Amino acid sequence: MSYLQNINRWLDNNCYSLTQFNDLKNLQDLKEKSGYSVSVVIPTLEEEGTIEYVLNYLIKKLVLENKIIDELVVIDGGSKDQTVSKILKLKQENNNFIKFYSQDEILPKLCQHKGKGEALWKSLYVTTGDIVIYSDSDIKNFDERFVIGILGPLLVNENIKFVKGYYNRPLVTSKETKSNEGGRVTELCARPMLNVLYPELSGFIQPLGGEYGGFRNVLESVEYTSGYGVEVQTLIEIYEKFGLNCMAQSNLIERVHRHQPINSLSKMSSAIMQTILKRKLSSDKLNSGILIKNLNKENSDFTKSRTESQLHCNSGGEKFGNDNFKFSVVMENVLPAMASIKDREKELK
Repeated sequence: MSYLQNINRWLDNNCYSLTQFNDLKNLQDLKEKSGYSVSVVIPTLEEEGTIEYVLNYLIKKLVLENKIIDELVVIDGGSKDQTVSKILKLKQENNNFIKFYSQDEILPKLCQHKGKGEALWKSLYVTTGDIVIYSDSDIKNFDERFVIGILGPLLVNENIKFVKGYYNRPLVTSKETKSNEGGRVTELCARPMLNVLYPELSGFIQPLGGEYGGFRNVLESVEYTSGYGVEVQTLIEIYEKFGLNCMAQSNLIERVHRHQPINSLSKMSSAIMQTILKRKLSSDKLNSGILIKNLNKENSDFTKSRTESQLHCNSGGEKFGNDNFKFSVVMENVLPAMASIKDREKELK
């Protein structure tokens, strides 16, 4: 059977919609009958504008009104704004239900690479749920969809072990300007490369989406990467180790968030290409340097711009250059399967 037939069958059988799980009481009953516990992980890095709303919404809707989340964990990557103080305030107001960690404080002797991927990987060390769900913290239209749309397929189909969310991603550049041209790195970099090198994964509409999750035993069995390549890395790892049929995607309708400036997208694309290509080529053949245009950062409600001290996609990391160009090194460090770390700890005890 050709890969196109496999994809067509997968699209028919392994694609779900948020509308199938809108009845939260029914979803809570399914969860209770399954006996599974659910951990939700929120990575943060300077998200003071949205983090309060995201956490308040989750606690009100999915902890108090509906007992769907058993553990809510926030891992901060070194915010310099008011993100951490806002999280700690909410933690105190909600009887410490929120578990907060600084990324560098988890397994500090093992690695401190920084990056979103490392935060997600380290979350497997500090969470306890049978099911782990990740969600970004910069979503402007945040509601329960970004959790229940991922959880639902895992509860209704025993063959599904991993779920990615997909959605429309409008490009919002001002209050008056909105188009359907969001997800530029996805459409111009990630999906074309997956189509060429991993064609059976081409059915995933948002391979770089930050809303996804699965069973702990699956997530702990795969390697992560430290940076923005983590989403496509886990996708490929799970596909190669467990097969396409255990994977699903769920339509979460729409995701609205601030967008990265173009030089940030260049760095992000470089990290993602490294992640995909290194599985086909030896790592010493890949150059981690990228020459980018020097662009003034736009500071607005529609563009994500972090403090200069952050060695992150849209600032820092430059080694040399001039007024027009700067050279950045974009590194994607491979992180071992968390199960191997835990096994090693048991051996040493």
